[in-house]
Amino acid sequence: TFKGMARMGERVLLHVYDLSPMNAYAYDFGFGAFHSGVEVNSVEHTFAGNESSSSGIVRHPPKQVPSARFRISIDMGETNKSSSEIEAELAFLGQHFQGNTYHPVMKNCNHFSDAFCQALVGKRIPGWINRLANMGSCFSCLLPTANRSSDQGFLTSQASSFSAFRGEGFTLSPAQIQMSRRETTAADKDPEESRTMLASAALARL
Repeated sequence: TFKGMARMGERVLLHVYDLSPMNAYAYDFGFGAFHSGVEVNSVEHTFAGNESSSSGIVRHPPKQVPSARFRISIDMGETNKSSSEIEAELAFLGQHFQGNTYHPVMKNCNHFSDAFCQALVGKRIPGWINRLANMGSCFSCLLPTANRSSDQGFLTSQASSFSAFRGEGFTLSPAQIQMSRRETTAADKDPEESRTMLASAALARL
């Protein structure tokens, strides 16, 4: 490949992590407290809050996130963007995902993953990953306790020093993610109906 070019057909993987023990009950019903990051060119990228007005996008070795349990990798497809084009996308997104603009509901790591995947492969992440945030404060009791969120603070720019939990996750193919997207579409169309249904199901499991 030419200098500055990524290998054609570079695989894009979405890594999803559990942030709360409640996920053991909530996951089967299509929601929970999740962290996510996007791997491309063997580097994982995510968004973490800090006090700076500069980009809050950080990078680290794939599947290595402190204080979060790796759950699943989702194959989002391939991107033909060059390494320089990917860096340009990250620079552009960094203007929107500034460290001090992080919000656990309105602008979190999953919002970044969604935007980055759209930029790379033209696909959105599955709705269940950020459904808890989309439902707002109704399920705030399921979110891990922290100053602002569990995303903020456990990721730093010192990604090379990460010592992380490695879980027993698995990988979904593009065909399976399409099925997952279809299964979650109905609930996403009617947030109120989805909120009632999921709350009842979760309470029944407790």
